[in-house]
Amino acid sequence: MFDDQILDAGGIRCHVLIDGWRAVSPRFVFRGYDDAVHGPFVRPHLDEHGKLLGRFAALLVEATDGPVLVDAGLGIFRDDLDAGHLHDELDQLNVRPWDIRCVVITHGHADHVGGLLTPRHDPTFPDARHLIHRREADYWASDEAEALPDDAGRPALLAMHALLEADLLDVIEQDAPVVAGVHAIEAPGHTPGHLAVVVNDALLWAGDSIVSQLNVSHPQWVSAADMDPRANEETRRSLLARAADGGMTLAGSHLPVAGSIARDGNAYAMTAD
Repeated sequence: MFDDQILDAGGIRCHVLIDGWRAVSPRFVFRGYDDAVHGPFVRPHLDEHGKLLGRFAALLVEATDGPVLVDAGLGIFRDDLDAGHLHDELDQLNVRPWDIRCVVITHGHADHVGGLLTPRHDPTFPDARHLIHRREADYWASDEAEALPDDAGRPALLAMHALLEADLLDVIEQDAPVVAGVHAIEAPGHTPGHLAVVVNDALLWAGDSIVSQLNVSHPQWVSAADMDPRANEETRRSLLARAADGGMTLAGSHLPVAGSIARDGNAYAMTAD
């Protein structure tokens, strides 16, 4: 359905699966947007309506131990958005739900967990272990998450409940191996237990820690969706340093491009692949 972006992670093939598209205000992507500060950098990326085009994406890793999926798109929570296409993308690769060995849940927002459920709220990937950080699981099961506006905590809670009922949910406390060549690493800030994923020390999937290519050159420009902006800036700088120093390709859920990272003074520069 969409062009499948293939990334080589040191011999492990990875596919960026496009679940859909969105157009959002720069005031959402950059908290406290000030046209005098942000505008010169942001305006070249705006569409005719003054919005930023972004994608919903997941990652499929052709690991030696079997396919690993990082997040699952909006799925049953897509509503009227042009999204929920992840399973069509998997079909194009001849990957069926029962082929997936492991799913890494970077965090509990609807555009990452909706595809984990069938319309009947059963697990979509019945033979896969599902990995989540304990802080993330605890948050979405808390009274604080239940009190979020627009019932924003419901998708994560429904997904975790279904996975627990099916005995498919594994909780980690820190950085942890997923399968050979694939590691989940702590990347808090966007949400309390947000995870990033490293493939073969060659590809760094940032999840929602880095949502715009402008975050590479301006890591301090946090999103309105970041629950702990200071922690997420620290996470961004740590991930960017790891990618730059390790010669890794950087990609992410909403980043429109993937590319290599280099240090540039107190920030970084990105060269698209």
